[in-house]
Amino acid sequence: MLILRFAAALAVLLLFFPHDLCAEDNAERPKIGLALSGGGARGGAHVGVLKAIEELGLPVDYIAGTSMGAIIGGLYASGHSADQIENILIKTDWNSALKDSPARKNRTMRKKAIEAEFYIPYRIGFNDGKVQLPLGAIEGQHLDQIFNQLFLPVKDEPDFDRFPIPFRALATDLVTGEAVVLANGNLPNAIRASMSVPGVFAPVRIDGRLLVDGGMSNNLPVDIVRSMGADVIIAVDISSPMLTEEQLTSVLSVTEQLTNFLTRRNADRQIALLGPGDVLISPQLGNFSSADFDGAAGIVPLGYEAAILQRTQLAALAGQEKPRQVSPLAKAAAEFKIEFVEIDNRSVLNDSIIRSRLGVEPGDTVNLSNLNKSVDSIYSLDLFESVTYDIVKNEQGEQGLVVSANPRDWGPNYLQLGLELSSDFSAQSDFKLGLAYTRNALNSLGGELRVRASIGREDELSFDFYQPVDLKANWFVEPELFWRRQNYNLWQDDVNIAEFEISGLGFGLDIGRNLSNTDRVKFGYRFARGDADLIQGSLDFPIDDTVKIGELQLDFQHDSLDYLWFPTSGMTHRLRYLYAVDKLGAAFNYHQLSATGSVAWSREKNTFVVSYEGGYSFDDKAPLESWYQLGGLGRLSGLVPNQLTGRQAALARFVYYRRLNQLDLVPAYAGFTLEAGNVWDFGRDIGFDNLRYSASAFLGADTPIGPVYLAFGQSDGGDSAVYFYVGNPFGGNRFD
Repeated sequence: MLILRFAAALAVLLLFFPHDLCAEDNAERPKIGLALSGGGARGGAHVGVLKAIEELGLPVDYIAGTSMGAIIGGLYASGHSADQIENILIKTDWNSALKDSPARKNRTMRKKAIEAEFYIPYRIGFNDGKVQLPLGAIEGQHLDQIFNQLFLPVKDEPDFDRFPIPFRALATDLVTGEAVVLANGNLPNAIRASMSVPGVFAPVRIDGRLLVDGGMSNNLPVDIVRSMGADVIIAVDISSPMLTEEQLTSVLSVTEQLTNFLTRRNADRQIALLGPGDVLISPQLGNFSSADFDGAAGIVPLGYEAAILQRTQLAALAGQEKPRQVSPLAKAAAEFKIEFVEIDNRSVLNDSIIRSRLGVEPGDTVNLSNLNKSVDSIYSLDLFESVTYDIVKNEQGEQGLVVSANPRDWGPNYLQLGLELSSDFSAQSDFKLGLAYTRNALNSLGGELRVRASIGREDELSFDFYQPVDLKANWFVEPELFWRRQNYNLWQDDVNIAEFEISGLGFGLDIGRNLSNTDRVKFGYRFARGDADLIQGSLDFPIDDTVKIGELQLDFQHDSLDYLWFPTSGMTHRLRYLYAVDKLGAAFNYHQLSATGSVAWSREKNTFVVSYEGGYSFDDKAPLESWYQLGGLGRLSGLVPNQLTGRQAALARFVYYRRLNQLDLVPAYAGFTLEAGNVWDFGRDIGFDNLRYSASAFLGADTPIGPVYLAFGQSDGGDSAVYFYVGNPFGGNRFD
């Protein structure tokens, strides 16, 4: 009976005074807070520390983090386990995450065509006569998508104190330099602000303030986690050490050192705030840098080892060892039933174009993977600084999708510089310099004007207007006005017998349809008038000294290559039929069929590419300006560029290359080519018995100014050459 009375009394106490009893239990141990510093990829050590904390059974009551510490801390605070975070860190493709451009196969065919030109991809914006540049090299489009998915469990909770573990992210006000403590709002935005290294990432605007990386003001937020209520602080410092004099070898290393000044000094001030009962963990990360995201698997164990070295002090803080319970907040729906769709479009583009690319209608069920692909499709229009989405509920409790499309504030006028160099160190050297102006978002359907000017190997001035004509941006018209002048060399038995200058003024009009992001078909007309002047040498056959072009073209293209210059997968094919007739303005009646293509595949660091080029003139009257050319690296190596000229041509090429480094800024390669092909004056001359064979070995790099090659080529006829290229040696030929 006594036992029953005691049990009843205990039940009453638990029912009416649970908080007081729990508080009494919690009073038996100090409140533990984590302060996680910034340090880029070195932040993998934080995960190792968390794994040790879980193993030792330490409860964590508060977390404050800066930059990478905010990412890891935010994940842990929102309910992810250390093992889950380690899996995220290792499996995330950080190289892709730190790029804004959508995967190449997801870009529009229009953008791929522009990319294939010789212009450097980096753009300069200008407006009202003033040059405008982005506030950061990375705008964060893909990072936003990744963070939205990772932090989906707490998307509806704006109060960071209500997370499974109360959390703070540290950022810096770009205007005042003050530390900003982010305790509420949108968690992905807060973390993006905390990690926005000035100049690298664009600042994030929150509550009217431009925020950047918290490491500039407080890289190890000991004081913040103390103010949250922590009695004992476990501070994990993974700040990059100061560089030695021997390591200061470039402008990049000097810039890194200046950043280290700021982060190291403010971190030291925070370390000075630690008391005798606090724990400082400083993992020894050796040569791992803040950019070594591929080394995450090796960094995590170093954090674990550093924590275990202080096992005795940490274990004293633990109550009893037990696995951390992941909060229900860490579980989120994999799919969402969408009952309404809202478009927050701040550009001139018609909402219907965004809706068609989004592909989500009320009543649809969506998952995040497909939603990210749809958002990428919108972003690939290249009109927006960012395209984001949110799953929300309206006042009626209906669940819907809100998509926000934010135009760039440094456009819509852009300039691009172009550079192309080639030399065989003996017979021929060429260059081409260019400037391109683009004005996009001209109207609600996404019209675009592009003006190009170049001098050197080809002098050009052209005006191209690309205008979609339907709300899905599938059909388009593309008028063009152009003037071009180019020199052609004719060779005979390894002797340059003549040089021509061909120039002309003309216009064109294409009508086309984008079948998908990888396929396009165009039908067009070209008209031009010009001159063909013999500069030096002589010919044993007559040529017309005037250029008269009047032709129809049917052009089909497929392009799913993952990279343009050094692809590792995908394919590209182009088939073009040209019909020239005097009634359309041509000097001669003739028609041609040409085809080009490549297929790429890889095994680890090794890539194999099989390519073909071919052109066939159905008439013997095809004029000089329409002839095909071969010669140069990868196009019968060993010969002078464009040494072979004829009305018919064929080329097959096998390319192998191996990635030499992991530096994503400038990937380097070594490889070789095997080639077979020839040109012929007449179709009856074509045969396997008169093919030419060549091979080459090369070093190449995909640099910020385009591909660069240094190569040696040898032909079966004994010709050899050393080549240097800035630009694509395998393209820019008459087959295109």
